[in-house]
Amino acid sequence: MNPLSHPLSSLFSLRSLVVALAAVFIVAGEQIPWVAWLDRELLEFLGSEESGGLDLPVWGRLAVDAGLVVTAGYLVFAIPRMGAAVSLPVTLLLGGGLLVLQAALMFYHSLWLPLGEINTLLAVGYVIMLFWLQPYRQIRSLTENAREARLRLGQLLLDQGQTDEALGAIARCPEGEESLDLRYRIALQQERKRQYDKAIQTYQAIVSRKKKFRDAAERLAALENLASGSAGAAAGSFDATQTLVMPDQSVSRPTLGRYEIQRELGRGAMGVVYLGRDPAIARTVAIKTLSYQAFEGEELQALKSRFFREAEAAGRLSHPAIVTVYDVGEEADLAYIAMDYARGRPLSEFGRAGRLLPLATVLDVVAQVADALAYAHEQKIIHRDIKPANLIYDPDSGDIRVTDFGIARIADDSVTRTGSVMGSPLYMSPEQLKGQKVTSASDIYSLGVTLYKLVTGETPYQGDTLANLTYQILNKRPRSARSFNPDLPGGVIRLINKAIQREPDKRFATASEMAEALRRQAQREAREVTS
Repeated sequence: MNPLSHPLSSLFSLRSLVVALAAVFIVAGEQIPWVAWLDRELLEFLGSEESGGLDLPVWGRLAVDAGLVVTAGYLVFAIPRMGAAVSLPVTLLLGGGLLVLQAALMFYHSLWLPLGEINTLLAVGYVIMLFWLQPYRQIRSLTENAREARLRLGQLLLDQGQTDEALGAIARCPEGEESLDLRYRIALQQERKRQYDKAIQTYQAIVSRKKKFRDAAERLAALENLASGSAGAAAGSFDATQTLVMPDQSVSRPTLGRYEIQRELGRGAMGVVYLGRDPAIARTVAIKTLSYQAFEGEELQALKSRFFREAEAAGRLSHPAIVTVYDVGEEADLAYIAMDYARGRPLSEFGRAGRLLPLATVLDVVAQVADALAYAHEQKIIHRDIKPANLIYDPDSGDIRVTDFGIARIADDSVTRTGSVMGSPLYMSPEQLKGQKVTSASDIYSLGVTLYKLVTGETPYQGDTLANLTYQILNKRPRSARSFNPDLPGGVIRLINKAIQREPDKRFATASEMAEALRRQAQREAREVTS
């Protein structure tokens, strides 16, 4: 049973009783003895001699009836707004005023108006309305509590990112500034989550209720313009190369999880990398995304499982030369990894003829990378995609940071003993291209190819197609590094050749061993320069 049914029925019956009572007073008040009781008592108090000289004006009955109507309106509409505490003195003042008016008309104008009927209705109706006020206060309290509960629930759902549920919670909430403010914040959240169609609907609901509420109308216009243009396609879903950054500055910055997207940093085959900001601690982060659009069904579930497992593995790494992974998450159309923003430039910018770094610098930064890989290998994590583009170099400090461990795999994970080809074929080891089990030796091979690229501007193998390139790597001898850089010392040539041996057991045994070899070569080069 509805808990409000009894109070509501009482409310309507009591207010109706007051209206009915006023109607009876107007129609037959003079024939009802108790209605005219106050008037009779007043006439008896004056005596027959004085009362006999009073005249009832022709407009008197009409004035009394009008007074009864006004009194009924006061009882039914004014008292609920004032409440018992305010309405009692007001009612007493009105009743006293009617008595004074009646006495003044009698003594100064010898006119008789039966205002006692009005006072009787005022007194009886006020008592009835006192009984009405109790359930009315109950209903108002319940209504206010329900409104506040809906607003609190809506805010809680919004804080959890559940915008649809938040709108549902306040759908029946009485309109007011608080509910409009919450709708506005829901619309902003929908903007940031790239739910532009839903944001348009929410802004339309706000504008329909209050046209000039904040900048809702301007934001609505900006979103409608966005939806009508080519960028509006972003409101639905994103493929691997579509950007989340919107050209219209009137639209809120999109977010991934709690991170605000600032600008695009780069693109890859699987997704886009963004510069982001964590507003909670004002931290700048790099956010790598992985689009789900090209996958579906079991393939998508496998991709998600692998992505989050690899991100968890990367999050365990803590090394000065490895970019720290802070967070991982997903939204409807993509997954993302938030990591430390490494300042500097990718080494791929220094892998072209005319842009090569000094040999001593190359040996130093590659040794730092080897140290980072040695640490990761101790944690049983293989990078699988070492290449210049994944090595961020800061020329000012000389520091190097290894990034993109988000596609690494845990070496002892039983489901990844063998797997599909992932990474950049130019830098892949032969065993990785063949889909065999990938070990730390694969990273050493890729680092050797990276060193080759940084000292020559070329790669050991070159092919017009992936099939041709794969054939070259699996069957042919690598091109001589000295053919591209005749000034390369023999020690560097031997170091490269050892790192990119076709057989894994012929390469450096560990990344630490390669780091030591790089530093010994750097020391020899330094001695030759000073000698």
